[in-house]
Amino acid sequence: MKELFQLIPEKYFVDHLKKNTLGNIKIAIAREIIGNAIIRSNYPDETTTFKLSPMKDVVEVPARKLKSREKLLGLKVCRQFDAVDSSLRYNVIKKSEHLANPNSILFGDSVTESGDAIALSSRAIYDWAYSIRDVNEITGTLQHNALSEGGTMWNEEEGKLRQSLFQVQYVKPGTILPHFITVENVTPELFLHLMICVLHESRYFAQSTTTSAANMKNHIVGVGFGDFEQPINSYTLASGWKADREVSLETVTSTMRQAMEATYGTQLVSGADLSQWVDSTWEDSEGMQAHYRKAKEDCLQYLSDIGVKTDKK
Repeated sequence: MKELFQLIPEKYFVDHLKKNTLGNIKIAIAREIIGNAIIRSNYPDETTTFKLSPMKDVVEVPARKLKSREKLLGLKVCRQFDAVDSSLRYNVIKKSEHLANPNSILFGDSVTESGDAIALSSRAIYDWAYSIRDVNEITGTLQHNALSEGGTMWNEEEGKLRQSLFQVQYVKPGTILPHFITVENVTPELFLHLMICVLHESRYFAQSTTTSAANMKNHIVGVGFGDFEQPINSYTLASGWKADREVSLETVTSTMRQAMEATYGTQLVSGADLSQWVDSTWEDSEGMQAHYRKAKEDCLQYLSDIGVKTDKK
């Protein structure tokens, strides 16, 4: 982890997960929609929106819609390196000792099927994301129908056309969502795990397992660090955007970078440098195995320290 400490000072990480120290790391991410995305909540045919001003409604993405996909990928990565119990499934944790894995410790988790009332809070705090442009500029509505086996709307049993038309509102490709994740009290290995999940997840939102392929690309803009978290988030960037300014990946990332520099000063590392470190670390298979072995040992020790019985094997 020496290369990581050259980017982010070692003092902003912990060497023991039970420690609760001053300091945090804030990750600025430009999330670029690259495929039609369904971002909805209560209404199946409407995109989730937020009234940013009397004249402007923007697309609003709850933090959970981003975190859940990255947490799910994180579970797969932990399985790859044998850092999680083989019986554990996403949101299905049968024993408290199964919480001793990097994914549950980083993203937070709870026992769901046994009588143990144990829950771990997340060490990765996700911001809600807001679009820069008005919802009417970046969404489109399409009408769909449910075909029969013959490829038509014809109902063979009733001898008439079926009424199976429905509409879906999509967020168009090219939409940029500024976003931030703040982490506290993480080991270097847990931080690496988070960065892998962010950089390598590309499928988000509704119908991601049925009709949507990769629909979002994540760009790490920069990472700030300090004793206190600075008041900068997706809402402040979206609300402060001038109406006559062009919206593109370049302008959004530039604005995010300037905002991070204004709040964190020299305590800031380039997103490109950090992404390069993550990619090069991932390519070292033996090194990755060692990192996840260390992360699992730390998680086992942490649960033991807080009174949760674990199987050291």
